[in-house]
Formats: sequence, structure tokens, C-alpha cells
Amino acid sequence: MNPREEAGEFSKLLNGFMTLMRRFIFKVLCVGPIPNHISFIMDGNRRFAKKHNLQGLDAGHRAGFVSVTYVLQYCQEIGVPYVTLYAFGHDNFRREPEEVKCVMDLMLEKIELTIDQAISGNLNDLKVIFIGDLNMLTDRLKAAAQRLMEVTEENRGLMVVVCVAYSTSHEIVNAIRESCVRKCGNVDSPQVLEVSDVEECMYTSVVPDPALVIRTGGRDRLSNFMTWQTSRSLLHTTAALWPELGLWHLVWAILKFQRMQNYLQKKQKLD
Repeated sequence: MNPREEAGEFSKLLNGFMTLMRRFIFKVLCVGPIPNHISFIMDGNRRFAKKHNLQGLDAGHRAGFVSVTYVLQYCQEIGVPYVTLYAFGHDNFRREPEEVKCVMDLMLEKIELTIDQAISGNLNDLKVIFIGDLNMLTDRLKAAAQRLMEVTEENRGLMVVVCVAYSTSHEIVNAIRESCVRKCGNVDSPQVLEVSDVEECMYTSVVPDPALVIRTGGRDRLSNFMTWQTSRSLLHTTAALWPELGLWHLVWAILKFQRMQNYLQKKQKLD
């Protein structure tokens, strides 16, 4: 056996050992309550690129996409049914046009790759939904997002909600406008707007409110992300930049969620 083959065998053994260790950790973790919905504010891609002297406007975002694949894998193995990813905010379109185009091109590349994987049958346990003001996207990117939603529509398992061109303020305005249209169109219903009417028209009405919000990059703010839906959620922040987020960061966040269960349940009862 030559050195390359030996390295390959060692890599297989190491990966197998790490998989067993991860499964053992998740079994222990599942003794306690597991959040039914985790939202991720993926902050720090640009800082990661600067920190590691990576070249190219999309370098940090490419590293961030690798973290997305691992995080989704971990959430599936733990048994989290819903995950929301804050991929690109409405206000992010104010950045330099070159950077916005670069990020949108990368997003298109990854969506088309995921479509191929879904068609080949490698994503049977993953359902993807895009929410936000999708009209801000290019026609090709919007069509790709729609195509990915279609090819994964019947899948059962982890539901991944990708927020693009999203902000809570725009979501609320859109929801109020749509709920008013519905009310005015139904002459038999009382012309009174209820909270439930607005919530039914929110982009996020397809999933339950997040139980846990994880923000990377060390900042303690929601950045106009699901502020309506997270009034009862636990916010966990980590100094790790998004491409640095690993298994132990996720485990620690869930352990914190489990430790805070009594407080969270009392808060829900009071509300």
C-alpha cells in the first residue's frame, strides 16, 4: 500500500470514528428537549475572508456555504424539523453593486447545484422554501429558487427556509397589505383586522416560530430578522464567524436552550 492509499484509509477510519462520536453526542443531547425550529443569522463571512486573507468578493461567502451544508447535516441528525437561514437581507442590497452581484451569482450557482442533487434523488429528506421579496432577484435566480422549491416540495424531513431579500419590516407591511385585501374581498367577514389575520399572511407562516435563534459574529442584535416571530425565542450569540461555526457551537447552543426551558415555558404561559 502506497502512502496515498494509506492516507485514504486513515481518512476513512477517522471519518467513521467522528461520525460515531457525533451520533453518540446527539443521542445524549436528545435526552433533553430539542428545539423544533432553529433560525440562524449567518454573520461574519466578509470578516472571515479578511481574517484569512482570502481573495475575491465571494471568498467568505463560499466558505460560509460549506458551513451551511454541515449545519443542515447536524440538524437533520439531531432531529430538528425546521431550520431558517438568513441568507441575504433586504438592506444588504444597499452594498456595493459588485458585491451584491457576486453574492447573487454564487447563490444561483449553489441553487442550481442543489437542484441537480434533488433531481438525482440525493435530497429526498430535505425540503427547501425561499421567502422574502423574491421580486428583487434576477429572473434567472428567481426561476432557480422556484424550481428548487418545486423539486423538493414532496420531500419529508428537514424543512429549510431560506430568507432572501428579507426583512421583518417589509414582511409586516406586505402581510398587512395582503390581509387588508383579503378582508375587503370578503364582504361576509367583519372588517376588523386581527393579529391572526396578519400572521396568516406573513412570509414565515409556513413554519412555527423559532424556538432558538443562533447568531454568529459576536453581535447581540436581530438585524431586522424575524423580530415579530422571536418574542418568545431564545437568542444565542457566539463570537465564531459563520464559516467557523462547528459542531460544538451548535451543541452548546442547544444545551443552553435546554437549561433555559423552565424560564421559556413560564414566559410562554405569562404571554
